[in-house]
Amino acid sequence: MRPLLATTALALLALSLPAVAQQGAGWVDPPAKAADAPAAKPAVKPAEPAPAAQPEAAAPARRETRSATVDASRAARGTRRAGEERQARRQAAREAEMRSQRSARVAPPVFSVPPREAPSMARSEPDPRFSEWAGTAQRLSEAYLDSVSSPGDGMAAAAPRFYGSTVRFHGRTMSLAALMAEKRRFSRRWPERRYEPQGEPKVSCNAATQSCLVRTVHAFSAGSPGRGARSQGVAELMLTVSFASGRPIIVEESSRVLRRGALSASIGGRGGA
Repeated sequence: MRPLLATTALALLALSLPAVAQQGAGWVDPPAKAADAPAAKPAVKPAEPAPAAQPEAAAPARRETRSATVDASRAARGTRRAGEERQARRQAAREAEMRSQRSARVAPPVFSVPPREAPSMARSEPDPRFSEWAGTAQRLSEAYLDSVSSPGDGMAAAAPRFYGSTVRFHGRTMSLAALMAEKRRFSRRWPERRYEPQGEPKVSCNAATQSCLVRTVHAFSAGSPGRGARSQGVAELMLTVSFASGRPIIVEESSRVLRRGALSASIGGRGGA
């Protein structure tokens, strides 16, 4: 019993010693750790709302960033799509040009004639009648020159053999009777005549008109003893011989002097004094 009382008395004495010492000596205990916390809280509390406010302030910025990113992405896609379309158009144009070039290399010339139209090509080839026509026209021209050299009125008398009912004579269209009268006047003005071919005549035939043009260069000499006149030189005779009537006839005649002496005379009554 006594030990328990002694222990209790010592404990009470120990608890009362600090208060007695503080009152007697004027000692002030340092602030306890628990007292520090209330003074520190005012400095920390103003900063506490900041973390909570940051997400709300950053949200519009993030939305604007996402919107700008989406717009930029769309613009990039539009630019890429436009570029792809331009590239596709250029590729299509190149392919079309290559096809056109291949077609130009492969296609036949525009002047070629398809096989089914082959008969039309015969027009560009010599008519099989040309050979016969050319020979006949040349012989007729030679016979005509011989008649011009005949004496007297022989040239006029031979006219019906060479001409049809009408003829274009040195640019004038006249009847056979008028032509014969012209040749009589010429033969009486130049009673002495000599016409000789020089070289081979040139003959060209036309299937459309069924005629041949004969060009003959010849030497001529004509004289009139009564007038004391003479003409000589070289001339070209041009006769158009038609085969349309079934027999060869001269439908047009003209001539020109290539070289002459003092006086000129041309076939059939043109030229001369």
